Amino acid sequence: MKSRQYYYSKWFNKFLKSTFGLYLKKRFKVNIYNKKIQNIKPPYLVIGNHVGVWDPFLMSIGISDPIYFVISDSHFRNFWLRQVLKLVGGIPKSKQLADSGTIRAILSIIKRKGVIGLYPEGARNWDLKNVPVIYSTAKLIKSLKIPVISTVMQGAGLTRPRWARSSRTGMINMNYDILLKPEEIKIMDVDAIYQKVVDGINMNEYEWQKKNMIPFKGNNLAEYLDLFLVVCPKCKSLCSLYSHGDFFTCRDCSYTVKYDEYGFLKTEGEKFFDSPQTWSEWQNDYLYKLFSKEEFKSGKAPLFTDTDTKLFTGRRRGKLRKYNWLGKVELYFDRFEFKPEKGDMYTFPLDEISGMNTQNNNKFEFYYKNTLYRFKFTTQHKSIYKYELAINIIDRIKSDASPN
Repeated sequence: MKSRQYYYSKWFNKFLKSTFGLYLKKRFKVNIYNKKIQNIKPPYLVIGNHVGVWDPFLMSIGISDPIYFVISDSHFRNFWLRQVLKLVGGIPKSKQLADSGTIRAILSIIKRKGVIGLYPEGARNWDLKNVPVIYSTAKLIKSLKIPVISTVMQGAGLTRPRWARSSRTGMINMNYDILLKPEEIKIMDVDAIYQKVVDGINMNEYEWQKKNMIPFKGNNLAEYLDLFLVVCPKCKSLCSLYSHGDFFTCRDCSYTVKYDEYGFLKTEGEKFFDSPQTWSEWQNDYLYKLFSKEEFKSGKAPLFTDTDTKLFTGRRRGKLRKYNWLGKVELYFDRFEFKPEKGDMYTFPLDEISGMNTQNNNKFEFYYKNTLYRFKFTTQHKSIYKYELAINIIDRIKSDASPN
C-alpha cells in the first residue's frame, strides 16, 4: 500500500514560531536549555513527557528544525483544525490502537531527513507524573536507528493541570538532551531501549515543586478539580465533590480544602492529603478495594452512573454522527451501557472495546466492532475521567486475580 506523503509549510512554521511560540515563551516564562543538542542534524526523533495541550508548541521552541508531530486523529475531525495541522505536517494516529499508516508516514519522513515528534506515554497525565510508556515506542526506535532527543518539561503541569480550564503564570523549564545515539541503539535490545525511554522522560512535577516552591498565580485555581478527584476522603462518598474558586468541597459532609498558588492543598480541618497527586493515589487504592467487592464484581451494581449524556458515532478521522436524544450511561464490572431516551439500549462488553481514551476532559471514546463511540456530558463539572479510571482499575483487579 502506497503511503501518504506529509509535508510542512516552511512559511507557516516560521510564522508560528515567531508569533505563537514567542507568545508562549513570554506568557509562561519559558526557559530553554538546549545546548546539548545544538549540533544534531536530521533525521532524528524527539520525545518528551506529556502534560498539556501546548506541549508540541513548547517542544518546538528549542528545536530549529520543523517537527512532524504524531497527533491524535480526533483533532483531524474538525475541518479548520485539520487544515492547520496539515500545514505543520501533523501525522494522525488513533490513541491506544495500532496504526500501520502512521508507521509508513514516519518511515517516509525519515527517508526525507525529517524530524519526528511523539509522546511515548500516548496520553496526557492527570496527576503530574508519568503514565506508562507505550512499549511499541521502543520497537520503533530500534527499527529507525536514528538519534533520539528527550525533552523534559518542568512546571508545565502546574501551569495548566489537565483538569483545569485556565492557565496560571509561573515558570516552565524545557530541558533537551541526546537520549540515544544510533550506535547505542544498534547494540541495545528493545527492553533496554524501553527502560532508557522511561528514564529519559521521567518527571514528577510535585517532587520538583517541593524542591523549588515556585508560585503559579491565577484565578479560580481549584475550578474543575472535580473532573479529576471523585472520592471524598472524609465521608468516602462518590461524585459528591465540587469546585468553586480556589476551594474544593464535599456536598455530603462539607469537607473543604483550598488549592494554593503552589499547587498544594490547605485546610482548616483534618488534613488528608497535601496535593491532588497524593489524593489521587489514595483514590485509586480506595476504588480498587471498593470495586473488588462482590456486589460490583457480580455485574449487578453499577460502578458509576450519569444522565444527560450525548452519543456520537463514527470512524477514525471522519466527521462524527451526533444523535439528537440524550441518554444514561452506566459502567458495570463487565460492560458499559447506554440507555437512550428513545430506542434500544446499547451494551458494550468491556473485553470487546479498544482504544479507550478521554478527549478534552469531557468526551469518553472507545472502539467497538470497528465503530468509534463517543460519549459527552451536557454539564461541565461531571467527571468523564472516572470511567477511564474505573475501567483501568477493573483490568487491574482481573489481572491480579488471574493465576498467570
